[in-house]
Amino acid sequence: MSLATGWTQIFPPHNGAPLTEDNLPSQIGKVFIVTGGSSGLGYHLSRVLYGAGGKVYILTRTRQHAEDAIARIKIYYQDRNEGTLEAQRGSLELIYMDLLDFATVQAAAQQFLQSEGPDGRLDALFNNAGTGAVRNAPKSKQGCEYHFCVNSIGAHLLTRLLMPMLSKTAAQSPKDGVRVVWPASMLVEMMSPKDGIRKTFLENPDSVTNQNELYSSSKTANWFLASEFTRRQMAADETAGTTTPSSQPPGVVHIAGNPGNYVTNIWRSVPAWTYYLTRPILRDPIHGVETYLWMAFSDSVTFERVLAGGYAICDGRWHPGQRKDLLLALKGEGEGGSGRASEYFDWCETTVKDFVN
Repeated sequence: MSLATGWTQIFPPHNGAPLTEDNLPSQIGKVFIVTGGSSGLGYHLSRVLYGAGGKVYILTRTRQHAEDAIARIKIYYQDRNEGTLEAQRGSLELIYMDLLDFATVQAAAQQFLQSEGPDGRLDALFNNAGTGAVRNAPKSKQGCEYHFCVNSIGAHLLTRLLMPMLSKTAAQSPKDGVRVVWPASMLVEMMSPKDGIRKTFLENPDSVTNQNELYSSSKTANWFLASEFTRRQMAADETAGTTTPSSQPPGVVHIAGNPGNYVTNIWRSVPAWTYYLTRPILRDPIHGVETYLWMAFSDSVTFERVLAGGYAICDGRWHPGQRKDLLLALKGEGEGGSGRASEYFDWCETTVKDFVN
């Protein structure tokens, strides 16, 4: 990673975000899911989407925290005389989900689908929930590595279960209008191993024990999943004969990127000295929301751009160029790449297979 690339992610342009809560178009009639929506970026994102008229489902593991968050969001708007009519605001719904237990992920998806009903929709899924680097972290209920389970595999399962609804909504929406947002990290390019995820990890997850590598690789994994969901949609449509090389399908856009560095609860899992050393460069979480808004709503985010390996960085910008080995990991061996992204996707499929059907 070049000095300039790192610098612009640590110190992004002042007031450079193209989409903010002040200029976000009305989201009345749209439906969103925000995982981990009771705190940090997820809380502020849920607030902004609700304020713009969206129907927001908050998926989280702590019911009391979510209920408190919903109450605070409603008070936020009640306390501000902004001329916003109550009818112009959206709604907030709580669904329990613990990413460390795939059974609850499956149940959360089913509850959402039942709540929306046969005529329901889902315009954007924000796989926001995640964890920082945790030393000696416990395994999930199904025996999966902690960082990968919370940051990536659980989100893979949730996305798989919701893809039919997302695809149905995409078919009824303008091209590139339905999105899945996958948060990554600047540490993807700074700390992940060659090819992003070690092949030995996929063969034996216990072979990697360093929490910093596990964290950075689990965030790299989200980029791999975004790429593979996109590529496999394209392949499926070509097989079905619904697209041609000159015409991309109106599918679901999966975009990954680094939302930035912010003061959130993710720092509670790292040593205190790390937090205090990093604190001067941490920003208010609302700026991370601005990155999410760009990823979810910007016209510059297209199926074609993501298919070509596009990766977002903070405040709503395209990364100028990731590490070569990571870009090659997005491609199959027949394309001159390592195929690691495809291997990881298949590994996730095997890991969650008992909860997909």
